[in-house]
Amino acid sequence: MSHLIITGGVRKGIERVSKWLMPLLFLLLLVLVGCALSLPGSREGVRFFLRPDFSVFSVHTLFEALGQTFFSLSVGMGCLVTYASYFGPSVPLGHSALQTAALDTLVAILAGLIIFPATFSVGVMPDAGPSLIFITLPSVFQQAFSAFPWLGILVGSVFYILLVLAALTSLISLHEGPTAFVHEEFHISRRAAARWVTVLAMVSGTLCSLSLGKGTWLHIGKRSLFDFLDYLTADYLLILGGLLTVIYVGWVLPEDTLRAEMTNHGAHRFRIYPLFRFAVRYVCPVSIVLIFLHQLGVI
Repeated sequence: MSHLIITGGVRKGIERVSKWLMPLLFLLLLVLVGCALSLPGSREGVRFFLRPDFSVFSVHTLFEALGQTFFSLSVGMGCLVTYASYFGPSVPLGHSALQTAALDTLVAILAGLIIFPATFSVGVMPDAGPSLIFITLPSVFQQAFSAFPWLGILVGSVFYILLVLAALTSLISLHEGPTAFVHEEFHISRRAAARWVTVLAMVSGTLCSLSLGKGTWLHIGKRSLFDFLDYLTADYLLILGGLLTVIYVGWVLPEDTLRAEMTNHGAHRFRIYPLFRFAVRYVCPVSIVLIFLHQLGVI
């Protein structure tokens, strides 16, 4: 399936697979929300998740949340720009962007309504990190379907399979950018471009994995190659990519072109266009610079 997604292109590959699998994963999330809320002690988890604690809120919290949006929405990676380049002239970019942000927020809320009630129910700390999904969710499946253990195993298996496929589509979204670049710039077939990018990614990924071992030959300064690249991309390149994007869109791209793209040459009404342009020109650059300075430890 991964070969189909990578070599099949956007429409014949990732779009075809995601069109069926992502709605199924969303429905399964709704089922898991119901299961998590039915667990004993889940009410405390819901209260912890939805009741704000302003005593721990700070400027640091705000910048951390803003920085998280780069990962959550894949901002600054180029994959959204690449996907948008495949849109037809009838697709409203403004509406698609708003829908993407809204769905991302909705899925995050649903995930919170699963994880936090479940953690309080099974007695796991809610700040345990990514391992929560492999600690709390099996307990959710076991307790929610205690009367029918085989059903819990079935639902859990389907969920983790869909989770792997969801992670795969995210991986391919990052794969699409360099694949499209190699395909168009070097005038080779898309299949060949995908293979070259895959090989380079496998080699670099292997080196990063080896750098986490005891040897120091793959270290840069005091950091392993993995940690160095993670630090470079997360703290600098993503933010720089987002900053250059908003500067180009807000200050370099002609205003007529921007309006035409956001309204499909007047075919669609983008009611918040003035607010959108103001945000791209002023709010977004200032916010990204502040995030960058926070990452550097200046503020």
